[in-house]
Amino acid sequence: MDENTGGNAENLNANVNGGDGAATPATESDDPSARAEARAAEYLDLLQRERASFINFRRRAEQERAESQQYASAQLLKKLLPVVDDLDRALASAPGGQPWVEGVRMIDRKLHTLLEQEGVTPIESVGQPFDPAVHEAIAYENEGEGEDVVAEEFARGYRHKDKVLRHAMVKVGKGPTGGPAPQQTS
Repeated sequence: MDENTGGNAENLNANVNGGDGAATPATESDDPSARAEARAAEYLDLLQRERASFINFRRRAEQERAESQQYASAQLLKKLLPVVDDLDRALASAPGGQPWVEGVRMIDRKLHTLLEQEGVTPIESVGQPFDPAVHEAIAYENEGEGEDVVAEEFARGYRHKDKVLRHAMVKVGKGPTGGPAPQQTS
């Protein structure tokens, strides 16, 4: 491109210094091979830019497709969680020792295994410090293990890979910390 700079400057000067506004043809003293090399370098630069642009486009499209697929599976798993909760509650109150109850327990274990394989993990809550990023406080109590510690879990929360799929609905204890009671000064 540097070899063609002089010719472009002459064309620019001719246009500025009274030309009719149209580009003037290059002078015959310019080397045709230098012009061809400059044009080839320009085309190569454009090709490399387009190739980089296409690679970036392909990477963005792949990332968007993966995010869309993850969002769709998360939405399906989120709709499945109330069924899992109902099954767990039914099994907690089912009479023991009956063969059909054991069959339903096996189905429940398979369902939980399937959720784990898809990256769904339960959020441990009871006894943990209250974290608004993973817990939803629906009740408070004045007793408890410490200040802002989850005392009871009403609905289990779940994560899907690294994101919260459903917040745990909990009762938070506002009781004193485990240390000695503060002394009053008069």
